[in-house]
Amino acid sequence: YGPSNPFDDYATSNLAWLNTEQAIGDIASFIQYIEKNYDITKDNKYVLFGGSYPGMVAAIARLRYPNLIHAAVSSSSPLQAQVDMEGYNNVVAESMSAPIVGGSQKCLDTIVEGHKTIGEMLKTIEGQNKLEKTFNLCEESPLYNVKNQEQFAGDGVVYLPVQSNDPACTTPFCNISSICELMTDDEAGEPIDKLAQLSKYQHAGSCVNANYETMIKAMANPKNPERLWLYQTCTEWGFYQTCNVGTQCPYTQGLHTLESDYDICLQAFSVPSKAVDEQIAYTNELYGGWNIQGTRIMYPNGEVDPWRALGVINSPNKQEPVMLVEGASHHYWTHPSLPTDSDFVKEAREAIWNQVDEWLLEE
Repeated sequence: YGPSNPFDDYATSNLAWLNTEQAIGDIASFIQYIEKNYDITKDNKYVLFGGSYPGMVAAIARLRYPNLIHAAVSSSSPLQAQVDMEGYNNVVAESMSAPIVGGSQKCLDTIVEGHKTIGEMLKTIEGQNKLEKTFNLCEESPLYNVKNQEQFAGDGVVYLPVQSNDPACTTPFCNISSICELMTDDEAGEPIDKLAQLSKYQHAGSCVNANYETMIKAMANPKNPERLWLYQTCTEWGFYQTCNVGTQCPYTQGLHTLESDYDICLQAFSVPSKAVDEQIAYTNELYGGWNIQGTRIMYPNGEVDPWRALGVINSPNKQEPVMLVEGASHHYWTHPSLPTDSDFVKEAREAIWNQVDEWLLEE
C-alpha cells in the first residue's frame, strides 16, 4: 500500500508477500532500524495506534512482538477472519433504524420494501426493462443476466454511508440521518421511487454500470490498485458481505451470495474456494480471532459500525480491555476533533488516553 512499491503493477505473482505477517515484520524492522540509527534507548516505549486493517495490524504486531511493542490501541478492527460475513449487512440494518444517528424503523422498512419490490421486478422481463429505465442503467448492463442482477441490487441499489457515518457532514444524503429524511418523506413516492431518487443523486446523473463481466475484468487488471485489499480477503481474511435470504440484510436478498466472492477470487487471482476457506481458517488459528490472547491491547468499536460484527467486543482477558462507543461509526474517534463531536466520542478519546497513560507507567 502506498507509493513504496517494488513492482510496476499488481500482478498476482507480485503479491506473494502481501500479507499481515509481512506487515508486522516491517513494523518490527522499522523499530529496530530507528533504535540503531537514532540512539533511541530501551526506555522509549512504542505504542501502536490504528483503525480498521491498520488497527488489526497494531494488535497483531503487539501480539507477535511484545519485546518491541509496549501496547496497542486497535480501533474498529475485525480480527475474526470469516468467509461469509453476514453480520456486516445485519448491522447496516440495525444502524439505519437507530435513532441515535437519525435512523428509524420507518426508514429501514422503506429501504427493505424498496429492495423487495426490486427483487420481484427482476423475476420478469417487463420488470427488468422497467428497472433499467428507472435506475438509468448503462446499455451494457442487461438485467436478464443473473450476475448483472447481483451487481445491480446485491449490495443495494444505493450507497448507505453506515460505515462512514458522519453526523457533522453537510452535503445532501451524506449520512444516515439525511438519507432517512428522504426515506421517511411521505410525499417522495413509493419506496422504490425514493431509492431511484437517491441513486440518481449519488450517480450525479451518470448511468449505472451493473455489468458483472466488466467488474471481473477490472479486478483482474494488474494495474488496478483495488486488487491489493481484495487479494488479502482471498488469501487471509474473507469478510465477504453477503446478502443471504433470511438475514437482516436490507437489500435484495439472495443475489449476493458467497459464490460471487469465490468467483472473484478465482478469476482475479486463481485462488479456488477451497483455498479461500483453508487460508481464512488458518488466519484464526494463527492470531486467535475473537479470542486473541495478548496483553496491553485495547479494542474500541463503534456501535453503528458494520465491522463491529467481527470486532473484539468481549474482552479476551483482563489485560485486553474493550469499549463500545455509542452512536459512533468506523473508528470515528480517530478522526480530527470537531466541535460537533458527540460526548460519547469525546469520552472514548479520553478513555483511550487514560488507558495508554496507565500502560506507559508499566515496565
